Amino acid sequence: IGIKNFMRLFFKFIAVFLALSLQIFSEEEIKYVKVEVASVVWKNQTTNESFPKVKNYSLASEILGLEIPKEPEINLDTIELAEGQVKIDFEFVEQIFDDNEDDELLQDQIIDPPKLYRVIDRKEHELNGTMRRISQIKDLVLTNHKSWFQPLDIEENVPFILVSENENQCIVKVFQSRYPRIHAKCALGTDVLKNSYLMSKSEFNVKPLVGNFEIKKNEDGEEDNVETELFILDEQRRISLDQFHYFDHPKIGLLVGVYSYPKTED
Repeated sequence: IGIKNFMRLFFKFIAVFLALSLQIFSEEEIKYVKVEVASVVWKNQTTNESFPKVKNYSLASEILGLEIPKEPEINLDTIELAEGQVKIDFEFVEQIFDDNEDDELLQDQIIDPPKLYRVIDRKEHELNGTMRRISQIKDLVLTNHKSWFQPLDIEENVPFILVSENENQCIVKVFQSRYPRIHAKCALGTDVLKNSYLMSKSEFNVKPLVGNFEIKKNEDGEEDNVETELFILDEQRRISLDQFHYFDHPKIGLLVGVYSYPKTED
């Protein structure tokens, strides 16, 4: 092989090696957080503050809906096995678990990434006690208590997450700037999601390959021209991890907690 071909192959190997190394290091540096949100509606509240009347206000152009985990369903009644075709040696199975005990101990020391953008069971929420206490406050209604895991990435790589789409419509974005930050947006008074594209997790995963999605319009293809009084909460702030934060408004609000993963014990 000629010296030129050798050098070309050598530098090509170096380039591939560096690219893979950078990818490995970048994956190791990914930080994950657990986000928990509960929206607040204040009933029968009076205020001297005036609120604008708007047309076709939209919280965001694209919003990610959380994935609801589904347990696999196995119906043993539908499994038919021919006699003598399958035989389970339970002593052999037990021996397999005994042989793999040391491997499991090693695996327990490795922290796997959590399942991202999936609804976390209520039993694993961090704010349950806080929710019970503040739910006793007069004229306060707590709704849409949700929690999920996500990467703590730069703002451009993190979507707005749909928290509530009922009476009060809320979205949040948790991202990393110089410090962790939250961008919380809520609205009460009209439908502010009708012109937003609600993405599934699958669509969000392929978005870097296909680009932005086409925003869906109203069924009649026309814009609404009716002005409606709208209560809007739109605030962004720096936060500390392992704490919860309250975004205040005379009519609506958000409780948000962001916790490091894996959870740090006090």
